[in-house]
Amino acid sequence: MTIVVHQIMEGKTIKHISFFSTVIETIGYDPQTATLEVKLATDGKVRRYDDVPEDIWYRLRHNYHPDTYFRVNVSGHFEETVVSDDDGQEKE
Repeated sequence: MTIVVHQIMEGKTIKHISFFSTVIETIGYDPQTATLEVKLATDGKVRRYDDVPEDIWYRLRHNYHPDTYFRVNVSGHFEETVVSDDDGQEKE
């Protein structure tokens, strides 16, 4: 398991875990801020979703078809912000 850390706010980070899927490379969740981050394997970009309920995180993490679950239940349902590109640089 690979753990990747992305800064979400001043001094605050989200730890990502590696994910074996064709679309998702890593995922991370901060329950204090209800922030979900997903790094897509397709373009290497990290996307941040705010106000994501914790049950969505658990269902995504443990789903047999995480790519489909992500597409149906996260993408397009929560505000998306691209926070970094594939070289890990934060976007402004």
